Amino acid sequence: MKRILLLMISLILTFSFSSKAFASQVIPIYVNGNVLTPDVNPYIQNQRTFVPIRFIGEALNATSIKWDYSSKTATLVFNQKIIKLPIGSRYVIVNGKGYKIDAPINLVRGRTFVPVRFISETLGYDVKWANSSVYISNNGYTPPINKYSSEDLYWLSRIVEAEAAGEPYAGKLAVANVIINRKKSSEFPSTIKSVVFDNKYGIQFTPVADGNIYNTPTQESINAAIAALNGSNNIGNSLYFLNPAKSSNFWIINNRKFVMQIKNHYFYA
Repeated sequence: MKRILLLMISLILTFSFSSKAFASQVIPIYVNGNVLTPDVNPYIQNQRTFVPIRFIGEALNATSIKWDYSSKTATLVFNQKIIKLPIGSRYVIVNGKGYKIDAPINLVRGRTFVPVRFISETLGYDVKWANSSVYISNNGYTPPINKYSSEDLYWLSRIVEAEAAGEPYAGKLAVANVIINRKKSSEFPSTIKSVVFDNKYGIQFTPVADGNIYNTPTQESINAAIAALNGSNNIGNSLYFLNPAKSSNFWIINNRKFVMQIKNHYFYA
């Protein structure tokens, strides 16, 4: 009974931690200028960014990624470097030598998360935090100077995901640019968050009403949001979009100029 109770407490703590971790801000990660696409979001703990071990291992060309069930230790092998990462420990071992880290290696939803800076710098990579993103490089790459905030990316990636989850990348990019175009227009609020939640003439976006705006975005939605924030625009000055097959109000079609169709969405200026 005692063992079962301890197991239940462990599961509760893991679930509690994972809920907080996966509710964190979007954290894009780049290697030598290329944005990566993890299948689960990184998280921040004690001002350190943690990523899935397999994701960072493969991104930095690990020769092998191993798991020892008896010792609950993950091992990354990179040519001359062997990094051992015991679950729950603040100490990692590199080629037999111990190093203390600021937050423990964690299991979150069955995935092992490791500190991206420590792993990268141990392998000789430079790591920079800029534009609410992590930039890893070994070729002198310099992060671009962006003018958007983590809040901008947080809400833009979520409205893209909620409105265009089944659309191609071009459709996601177009939705992102509609939001940005509204932010720039005097007809709408002046921040991305306020555009998303604008209700001056009624709620503007269905996901705000049904709660889907709070869903975690996929990496493709994040990438589309980042590209739009950095100036990539495939939809011109469009301010509206709709899916005619799902719409009950056709004011946009009757009153605005048609610009383009991308799969299920029609865009209007």
